[in-house]
Amino acid sequence: MSVSTASSGAQVRARDGGVAGLDSSWLVESDIASAAVRVRGAEDINPGADRMAKALARAFELWRDRDYARRRETIAAIARSAGYSVAILENSIDALLKPFTGDALNSIAARVSSSGGIDRPKTAGFIAAGNVAGAGMHEIAIALVAGAGVVVKTASAEPIFFAEFARTLAEIDRDAGARIEVFDWSRARVDLTAALIANCERVVAYGDDLTIESLHNRANVIGFGSRVSAAVVGPGATDPSRIDRVAELLARDVALFEQLGCLSLHQVFVVSHTGGAARDLAIRMSAALERIGESMPPAKIPLRDAAEIRGVRERARWRRIAGEPVELFEGDRLEWTVVFELGPGSFKVSPGFRTVHVTGVRDLGEFRDCIAGVSGRIEAMAVVGDESEAADIGATVGAIGIPYVCAPGEMQSPPLDWRHGGGGFFDMMVGAR
Repeated sequence: MSVSTASSGAQVRARDGGVAGLDSSWLVESDIASAAVRVRGAEDINPGADRMAKALARAFELWRDRDYARRRETIAAIARSAGYSVAILENSIDALLKPFTGDALNSIAARVSSSGGIDRPKTAGFIAAGNVAGAGMHEIAIALVAGAGVVVKTASAEPIFFAEFARTLAEIDRDAGARIEVFDWSRARVDLTAALIANCERVVAYGDDLTIESLHNRANVIGFGSRVSAAVVGPGATDPSRIDRVAELLARDVALFEQLGCLSLHQVFVVSHTGGAARDLAIRMSAALERIGESMPPAKIPLRDAAEIRGVRERARWRRIAGEPVELFEGDRLEWTVVFELGPGSFKVSPGFRTVHVTGVRDLGEFRDCIAGVSGRIEAMAVVGDESEAADIGATVGAIGIPYVCAPGEMQSPPLDWRHGGGGFFDMMVGAR
């Protein structure tokens, strides 16, 4: 059965009394097929790009308000189920929703309207990831503005956010809300996932590489697998007048969403001839993470992740004992971890939960050597330095082909025209420039 979010539209498929359907045992394949037919809808109920953009802009405006009751209840529910603090979720959701302004949505609508020759899919399915609440919102909003009906399969680990956002959209605009339906089922229900893929013209899947690989034999699946993000700091940004602010912003990039998304900061590369500036930044980031922990308490860390963080710490200690230029800074009870080291070396993928490497490199050549092993997997790069340094770093990063380059503190707020995963989905729905 369905629980309607309003008198019409935005059906959120759930059991009676459930929030976003924690039990999918009642679902069958025909439910998913029927949903795809409904959201595609007849042309006379398609609100069009401009009206959809307006409805979405109003929905995002509400959700950016921390006093909006549905947002408060959603964040509280996610905090209880996932072990996050309300404060870290509040700040993370603020960063996620920042780009979804009326002007930005109207710009996407104008591009859709002016590129009418594109053969866009009429239905788009989304297989959401459970590590970051709201991950995939860029693609979902773009699909809706571009006229696609949307069917969302939420993650069992986080089945709440999209269901509640869909309710808001339906209350704002009946026809806009009719273009999205939200379901929840576990990955064990391969029959339902297969039905989603079979009945949607395109399906966007988020998750780790193994999850994406299991779906890649389907021609209509676009996968966003495991990705990492980093930062490059030029000497000008470690000047005494700037370094504390840079450290604070980078620490925030580490902490938001508990460092579990594709835009989360794993490693900071500091261009420094002696390494002293990199060590100084590591110390200041440690202090910043300690302060952030007071205002945004860390999550309860799952046992497997805690073991990985302990492994990061122990490897740093043993490397230092062996005489390597490595230094460990650590909070109590695994609250945060900063490892300072001098390059060159391999890229360090963080286990998350505020664990970051700060690496001193002599020049941009050493930086390129360090990231060679993750070529093609870097989603975002924060860049900071004086004007000439930022230009040089930007040119280096641009040559690598990183989709999102930004200032520190902005890593979780990519614009709507972010070319996520190389931009294939965006170009398909909106059109390439």
